Amino acid sequence: MNKNKLVFIGFLLLAVTIPFSCVEEEELVLPPVIVDFSLPLANYPGLLNGGVPLEWRGEGYKKNGILIFPVGFGDDAQFRAYDATCTRNISEETTAVKVDKNNTTATCPTCKTAYNLLTGYAVNQNFHLQQYVARRDGYGRLHITNN
Repeated sequence: MNKNKLVFIGFLLLAVTIPFSCVEEEELVLPPVIVDFSLPLANYPGLLNGGVPLEWRGEGYKKNGILIFPVGFGDDAQFRAYDATCTRNISEETTAVKVDKNNTTATCPTCKTAYNLLTGYAVNQNFHLQQYVARRDGYGRLHITNN
C-alpha cells in the first residue's frame, strides 16, 4: 500500500471517530426514576444568597431526596442537583447522604463516604452521586428533572 493511501485511511478513521469520542453521556448510576418538580427560589434565600445547599426530601430514588447545591450567588447563581442516595453500595440497603456543616460535602451516615457537592464525586473515590438537570426559568423558579 502506498503512503498516500495510508495517510488517507488515517484521516478517514480520525474523521469518523472524533465526533463520537466528543459525545459525553451522563452515566446512569441508579435505576431510573421520574424526577420532575420545581420550587420558588424566593422561598429559599440560602440557595441564592448564602450558598447553602438544600436537602429536598421525598423525591428521587426510593424517595431519599434531592440535594440542590448553589454555584454562585443571586441572579448569577447556577445549581447542581443530585440524588441523595449513596451510590457506594447500591445493591445493599440504600442510605440518603446528609449535607455536612461545611455545606460543600455530603456524607453517608452508613458507610461514611463523603461526596463533593460541586462535582458530585466521592472524595478520593471513582464513583459519584446521580446528577439531575437543574434549570432556572424567568419567573424565579428552579426546575429539577431527569431529562
